[in-house]
Amino acid sequence: DVEGVGVDCLSDTHNATTRLMPGCVGRHAGHGQVAPRALLRGSSVGRAVAGVAAFVSLALLACRPRHSGDDGSGPMREDIDDFLQEFNVDLLPWGQAAARAAEVEAKLTDMERHSLLVGQNFGTFGGWVGSTKAVPRMGIPSLKMQDSSSGFRPLGPGEPGTVTAWPSMLALASSWDESLVWRVARAIAAEFKGKGANMILGPGLNVHRSPYGGRNWEYLSGEDPYLGSRLAPAFVTGVQSQGVMATVKHFAFNEQETKRKSENSVVREKTAWELYYPPFEAALAAGAGSVMCAYNSVNGYPACGSRELLVDTLKGRMGFEGFVVSDWGAVTGADALDGGVDMEQPADVYFRNATDSPVAREAARRVLTSIFHMRLDEHPGCELPCSKERASNQRTADHMELAHGAAANGIVLLQNQGVLPLKPGSVQTLAVLGAAAEARDTMNTWGPGSPYSGGGSGHVPAPDVVSPLEGIRRRAAKANIKVIADTTSTNHGVTALDPAEVVSRRLSSLEKALDLAREADVVVVVGATTATESRDRPSLSLDDNADDLIMAVSKLKPTIVLLEVPGAILTPWRDQTAAIACLFYGGERTGDAWASVLFGDIAPSGKLPIMLPSSETGLVTPGLGTVVYDEGIRTSYRSPTAHAAYPFGHGLTYTAFEFSRPRAYTKGCEAMVCVSLRVTNIGVFAGREVVQAYLYFPDDTNGAAKMLRGFQKTSLLNPGAGEDVILNFSQRDLSTYDGVAHAWQRHENVVIFIGSSSVDLRNAVTQKDVDSESFQDTAKIKKTNRRARSSTSFEGAPSDGGLMHSLRHLFLGPAVEH
Repeated sequence: DVEGVGVDCLSDTHNATTRLMPGCVGRHAGHGQVAPRALLRGSSVGRAVAGVAAFVSLALLACRPRHSGDDGSGPMREDIDDFLQEFNVDLLPWGQAAARAAEVEAKLTDMERHSLLVGQNFGTFGGWVGSTKAVPRMGIPSLKMQDSSSGFRPLGPGEPGTVTAWPSMLALASSWDESLVWRVARAIAAEFKGKGANMILGPGLNVHRSPYGGRNWEYLSGEDPYLGSRLAPAFVTGVQSQGVMATVKHFAFNEQETKRKSENSVVREKTAWELYYPPFEAALAAGAGSVMCAYNSVNGYPACGSRELLVDTLKGRMGFEGFVVSDWGAVTGADALDGGVDMEQPADVYFRNATDSPVAREAARRVLTSIFHMRLDEHPGCELPCSKERASNQRTADHMELAHGAAANGIVLLQNQGVLPLKPGSVQTLAVLGAAAEARDTMNTWGPGSPYSGGGSGHVPAPDVVSPLEGIRRRAAKANIKVIADTTSTNHGVTALDPAEVVSRRLSSLEKALDLAREADVVVVVGATTATESRDRPSLSLDDNADDLIMAVSKLKPTIVLLEVPGAILTPWRDQTAAIACLFYGGERTGDAWASVLFGDIAPSGKLPIMLPSSETGLVTPGLGTVVYDEGIRTSYRSPTAHAAYPFGHGLTYTAFEFSRPRAYTKGCEAMVCVSLRVTNIGVFAGREVVQAYLYFPDDTNGAAKMLRGFQKTSLLNPGAGEDVILNFSQRDLSTYDGVAHAWQRHENVVIFIGSSSVDLRNAVTQKDVDSESFQDTAKIKKTNRRARSSTSFEGAPSDGGLMHSLRHLFLGPAVEH
């Protein structure tokens, strides 16, 4: 916000004038008014302060990229170069960068050109994951790359603890908050830059296919392409605002870790474009400098070498102008260069003869284009190995505060029977139990993860992690609440002992936990499970017999369950517990985040970016060899066979919200269709709501029952306060992909469902409601008390939701069978 004016979305025109982007709206005090342009362009605000880039980037990001092409079939593209220039976001427009690259590439020697296309061996320079050689005589800097999922991967001697262990990408996705994602990405990039890096190997954007995916915690899209397409631009522009190049990964169809280097994903065109491509398209539209191709094969060809995937689709139809870098060791032959890979990492194995051929020269031009686009030649940074920079401590008080807030905003309150927030007057003694309650982080840079950060290349070890027990105990002391805990069972995931000894310890630990529970007024059980790169999860259960512990103590006292998990988890004890909250790996400030939410200092506002299943029935599992995506787009909440314990988009808070009747209109709407409604806080606590829009296309017989195509998170609303929400639907939002026509097809017959989750659908509008006062109040829901609602309302329900059948029947007659 600048001087009290919030801006949701801006765009440029070709003559570099500033206007509101179609499909976006400025807000003033929550009333949906257009922000005065003077505040956006005048020198007093637009150029006077160094932080203006952050403001305008946030403004740009709060609305997803538009989709070009009058027929809705064009790439997800918006030329933002002039806009970024106007507001000092220091990126050179792609066209100018490409022209300069062509000029420079023509002057390179064969060896210099070749040096741009290959790595210099992993670990050669002081813990760098990857790098390229500089070309000093042409002013071309080295690309200095480091892994990232939850922050800078600290591989140097003594480096752990000198960077922030941030919440995971999936935890950020749970916030459904583009501005928060942007701020975290910007802070991560600042630490990368401080360490000397100019290229971040992230974000991961793969849409989850299977809940067993070992790297699901690393992916910003969760289970939905639209959610990913809204959050990806926020992360990319946040990173690149700091002069660090973003690398979106893993392209494409790398949705499992099982046999990832030999697995062949067979995917139909409709499935690819509707479900798995949109987050990548959005990231490219936001100006991402590089794309990482994946280990797996796609439709019979290595992803790192498939012309159809990299040349025809990525560089062709999507219009990507940067370069493709291989995943580490993913190149399997010299023909990968012809197949669209521009850079082989981490070493020169197959590209040794890539010197002066047309494809080598084209690849070099693409690498140079991204370097000039990012202006890395103007700000080359340190010279390898950057020892001084790598020895620096990049942790700051501001970053600690942001990490705390980001983790708290990623917490999803699944159910609450009134026990939360904790009240000093009703709770004198609080028991905190579970092996994960006092777990420390795993101090490795490859291998098992922890309850705070998954394992593998994305793990950021945190020696100073705040455990749940530590954070809760510190906050409880301020409320004069006594905390008791079993400090003898702190080995999360202990399995190295003799089996008999393990059983003995577990029984002893359970008995002690029950004794502590009897002493307490309320019990908190922290349950966790870990996941790591290179392996998919063997089950969806908690580690350390946490399920048994929860079952036992919840029979004695009101029990709050805190879940620290990498993705989907089973909750067989949910009907016995007083409250459940979930955090998808919260990073080093996890304990403080839990404390802030439990005691009501921060109201929970997260929403599930995935579905939590009621059982393993109907779920997609990783395959071997050729893996056919024959379920199409029917995964997660789109699946007719998967049943939700807690549905996609679900998340409670400590208050209740009323939705007014929505109005659909085109007059005065700069998008194809707009839907407006008012959200009012009718409870007694301040809180935020996420209004969600799911579209049903009855004429698409190969489609899903509903697809997320819009959402907006409100500001923090005090009791009695309201905010106008406008949801904008572009041509592409109202379209589905036709695999026969190889294009997006606009639908006239569309039902727009408005609700608070994929199942909590309260109202709907159809084509006949547009620009009219007619409205069907289908859900008959005016007030939903979120504090009293439990999971039983979802029990056994298909992810489709029972309301969908009623709504389809009301508007369209009998349900369409797909």
